[in-house]
Amino acid sequence: MAPGRGTCFEATKSEGLSQIEEVTNMLKVQTDALADLHLKIKNIQDTADKVGEFANKIRGIQVELGEAKRVAEQIISTNTGMGEIAQEVANIKAKAAEQQSDLILAKDAVDKLIPTNASMAIYTSLVPMPRCRQRARQHRAFL
Repeated sequence: MAPGRGTCFEATKSEGLSQIEEVTNMLKVQTDALADLHLKIKNIQDTADKVGEFANKIRGIQVELGEAKRVAEQIISTNTGMGEIAQEVANIKAKAAEQQSDLILAKDAVDKLIPTNASMAIYTSLVPMPRCRQRARQHRAFL
């Protein structure tokens, strides 16, 4: 073998080292990609757990709302009397509104028939005066 020449084994060795270095670099990239993927999967699992907890809370609220609706229907039903009371109150309100309307129409009719000054005189004669004013009038009448 000549002193300045490399052997076939050395050429293969350097090729093998460069290939190992390439593979090592690819393995590092894949390991980093797997670590990122693992982190994303963990985040997705955490999010899925939170969504599941939220769904359970919503189901609980739905159950509570259903119970509240059932209780409200039971309270308002006609068998408990609350429904009948509510109906009577509505009837009373309707009659009061009708009477208010009739009263306004009657007042307008009276105002058309009697001038404003005359209606005030009639009103003041119908309204009882306080005792102190009556005494003052009586006192002035004697003077």
